Amino acid sequence: MDLLSFHQQRVNRSRRQLFGIKKQLNLRTFLQDQSLPQTGTHKVRITYGREIEHLSIEPYHIRPVQSLRVVVTEPFDYRHKYLNRKKLDLAFSYRDGCDDIIMSWQSFITDSYYGNLALYDGQKWWTPAHPLLKGTRRAKLCADRKLHPTVVRVPDLKYFKEVRIINAMIPLEESPRISADQVFLPGEALR
Repeated sequence: MDLLSFHQQRVNRSRRQLFGIKKQLNLRTFLQDQSLPQTGTHKVRITYGREIEHLSIEPYHIRPVQSLRVVVTEPFDYRHKYLNRKKLDLAFSYRDGCDDIIMSWQSFITDSYYGNLALYDGQKWWTPAHPLLKGTRRAKLCADRKLHPTVVRVPDLKYFKEVRIINAMIPLEESPRISADQVFLPGEALR
């Protein structure tokens, strides 16, 4: 639960921006009242609006990702991690044989389908400055100064040696390493 404070901030911000609600939902208290698995890795999803609506818990395994396809998208709002993922699903459908995607809008890199991007240049880890969703793992790594936000455009991808996908369930250290030569532009043949 090392990211709980970052999840709490996102819940508070989303409820305030979407519903004008200032009263906070206390996630720690809510989770302490639940019957949570004691072994294994599980994804806990809390669906909320004005109040908590649903809790789901399912086993989680990191998906193997070895290749990424750059997919050009139209702008859409995903700041609040909406339950409706239709636009993400559509972008993912254009991966053309790759395991995941790198979304790009007007040549600016944003995210992958499953999480935020971490890009390694041989010295530092970088992350796109303007992702569709500022994820909780990304927020923590930025706060810890292990990940550095910067503007990344598609032509800049050639300056990176490695790409990783991070999210609340995937720490940077455990994320599959994706070599830069396994990042494909739209229409580019797989190697």
